[in-house]
This record gives sequence, structure tokens and C-alpha cells, in this order.
Amino acid sequence: MDDTLISISPIVKAPNIPTQVARQIIDLIKSGGLKQGERLPSEQKMTRMLGISRISLREAMKLLEAKGYIESRDKRGKYVRTAEEEVKSPIEDLLSIDQNKIWELLCVRRILDSEAASIACTRATGAEKKALRALCTRAEQSGLARQVPIASEGGRLYAQYFDQLIESTHNTIFILLRKSIDTLLLGAFPFSRKKLSTVRGSAGQILEQLSAIADAVEKSDPESARAALIAHIEYLQKALKKAIDYPEPAPE
Repeated sequence: MDDTLISISPIVKAPNIPTQVARQIIDLIKSGGLKQGERLPSEQKMTRMLGISRISLREAMKLLEAKGYIESRDKRGKYVRTAEEEVKSPIEDLLSIDQNKIWELLCVRRILDSEAASIACTRATGAEKKALRALCTRAEQSGLARQVPIASEGGRLYAQYFDQLIESTHNTIFILLRKSIDTLLLGAFPFSRKKLSTVRGSAGQILEQLSAIADAVEKSDPESARAALIAHIEYLQKALKKAIDYPEPAPE
């Protein structure tokens, strides 16, 4: 742990200190500096090392918990979450019984995600705008828009895109609220991806829509971002309805 702590750098006094702290911890987890199940340093030690207040540190911890990187264990402290065995999610079972539930889920997304896009326009940092654009570029360069059926990698990038968009709101409560339905959203992705694979050109359309949202965020244009996000959800509704009502075999 001592070697790990050396790699945590003091935070420069600037806006979004909790986000800076959260990113350092996430980088440590992804690089293996912090292992699954490992206890994070005490609050007192981390505030001293980072040179920040306890309030800022606690906000950072809330962000990390909301994003699923750490968990609280009673009064024992904060721990890096252990990956749970993948199981079929309840929403997958629900959709297999009642496909109409997808419309309810999209309705919730229309409300939450359109507001997130609008807020991100006024709060996203330059680095966050670049990260959003980089995900679109990665999808384009990987040729995901042309892959049929839609590749699972496309689903992962899609999830990362919206994680980044939500994080860019810098609203802890909003992030927690969106995180609370992430299990439902992720559980619906395999169903949606399979259905959309039967709609010609759907992957390319979706990539264009995500690029339009990123354009609006880069230009700090809340109304355009909200409109682009709503257009994306409306497209998903239309394409999925076509796939469900007039099913065709997914192209090989």
C-alpha cells in the first residue's frame, strides 16, 4: 500500500477537485495499483496526501461509489469493489416476457439523459469534452458503424459514452440517480443490440447521433444537446419498434 500511496499526487487548487481525486483513484484501480477488495487509505491520510479538505474527499468517494468502483463496508472503511460473477439481469428476463417494457425504459432515458446532455454543456471541462469526442472517434476508426450484427464492443463504447456524459454534469445526486438504474440499462443492452442488428444502418445512425450530441457539448449549446439526445431516443424507439413488429433474421 505504501508504494501505491506514492503515486497519489496532491490536487492543484482548481474547480472540480472531487472529480480530479476520483480520476486518480480510478486510474490506480485500472492500472492494478489498487487491487479488488483492497482497503483505501484512511480519510485522514488521504486528505493529507492530496492536500484537500474532508468535504472534497467525501464528495470524491461518493462519485466513486456511484460509478461502482468502491464500496463502504460498515465502519471498516472504503474498499475497491470486487467484480461480481456475471449473471443474467432481471431486466433481460423481464424483456423476454414483455418486450413493451423497453418503451418505459426509453421514456426514463429521454428524461434523464436529455437533461444530462444539457447540463454537461455548461459544466463539462475541456478534458471531458475531448473524452466524449474520443469515444466517437474510436467507434469510427474501429468500423463499428459497419459491423453487422452490431458488435458487443459497440455496446461497451455506447455505455462508456453515456457514463462520460453523466459524469460531465458534475452533479453528484444526478450521477447517483442515473447509477441507480444502470443495472436496468446495461441489462437491456443485449436485447436492444440484437434487435437493432436487424435494422439496416442502425449502428451508423446511432454513431452519427452520438457525434451530434458531442458537437453540442463541445459548443456549450444546451438546447442543441437536449434536442440531439431526444432525437437519438426517438430513433431508438422507431428502430426497435420496427425490429419488434416486423422481425427479420439478424444478418450474418
